[in-house]
Amino acid sequence: MKPPDEVECLDYLDSDSFSDYEVCLQDEPTVTSARNAGIDRAKADKLVFLDDDSRPRDGYLSLMSEIFETETAVAGRTVHPRDDVFAGNLTSHYDFGDEPRYVTRFWGCNMGVHRDVFDEIGGWDEKIPWGHEELELAERVLTASPIYYDPELVVDHPYADSVSDYLRKTYRQEMEQPYLWDKAGRSGREQWLMTLSDAVDPANYIGFPVRSALLHGAGTLARAAGRAHGIRRRDAVQTDRREPTPATGADR
Repeated sequence: MKPPDEVECLDYLDSDSFSDYEVCLQDEPTVTSARNAGIDRAKADKLVFLDDDSRPRDGYLSLMSEIFETETAVAGRTVHPRDDVFAGNLTSHYDFGDEPRYVTRFWGCNMGVHRDVFDEIGGWDEKIPWGHEELELAERVLTASPIYYDPELVVDHPYADSVSDYLRKTYRQEMEQPYLWDKAGRSGREQWLMTLSDAVDPANYIGFPVRSALLHGAGTLARAAGRAHGIRRRDAVQTDRREPTPATGADR
């Protein structure tokens, strides 16, 4: 875990006039296990999740606390704070628009869930170490609570630091997609077909500006490679479980 003086979000929280909060910094093997440990450790019921490099803007916690008076699951607007190749289309999924409304997902760098919801649906799925864990949680949250989006809950959070960082993150994240497909009842054949269909879709390789289109195309290939790795990894685990244990000489 980073030393506290290197955790960016702490400086931004400290600079805000709102002071009625506690911070739980967790050093766990995975993102999901750290978040669950934070839930167990926290004394409050209004639970807000930020990444170490999240930069909440002025009034963030005050507004979040106010919204929690009527809502039990909250999403905010996340902004990629750089004018680079990732700005625009590649980060459009970060922003749910300019009007408050109910949405179907949130991002782990800018979200809140009341403890009562976790008590009903359980915590973060620790079978997902990192990658689509917010999507999995959001689907369960929606069985117990709507997710309210407020565009004034703004957090600046870099989407990626470089092209290689983007491709590496995409690959790692998509390794977990087959687990979500399994939970949704998708067969192995369906998973391979969806992976192939996405990889050969021409819409994933064309567009303007050209640099963004090329990066999106490279991301598509990284996504397909990650999913294929996840499927093969899952199949290998299932095969190992089916393999009979060889008998020893004493057993024969």
